[in-house]
Amino acid sequence: MITARDALNRSYNLLGVGIVAISGLAFASDLPAEIDQFPHIIDEILLLVLAVVAVAWYLLGRNKYSRTVIPIVFAAAALVIKIVGIILEIHDAADVGDEFGAVVLFVATIALLIWQYVATQRLAAQATGEVEPAVART
Repeated sequence: MITARDALNRSYNLLGVGIVAISGLAFASDLPAEIDQFPHIIDEILLLVLAVVAVAWYLLGRNKYSRTVIPIVFAAAALVIKIVGIILEIHDAADVGDEFGAVVLFVATIALLIWQYVATQRLAAQATGEVEPAVART
């Protein structure tokens, strides 16, 4: 049986890993279209590798239940990969367009994960009775 703290940590970790994994798969769909231009597929390959590493980390041992910043690190790494993609594809307007959407996605993901990291600590404390829940204002 898992504790409330474990459940909150698992959901936070799954959120971060899930977004990175789904993005890795989604952007890998660009590989066939860009296969003839090696520099243009580097970011998609790196993001796919990061997605596999993130899922493996989540499934390994009790990582999914740990309170850690690793999902934020995965999202930040994905952001860096997509910025590298912009640099590599900047001279090809047709190819660089999808990179900007990915940057927005990963910046928003990082913000969400930071907020969740802070919130899960507070929620776990409330669930275990370490801190009394805030009284609703009327």
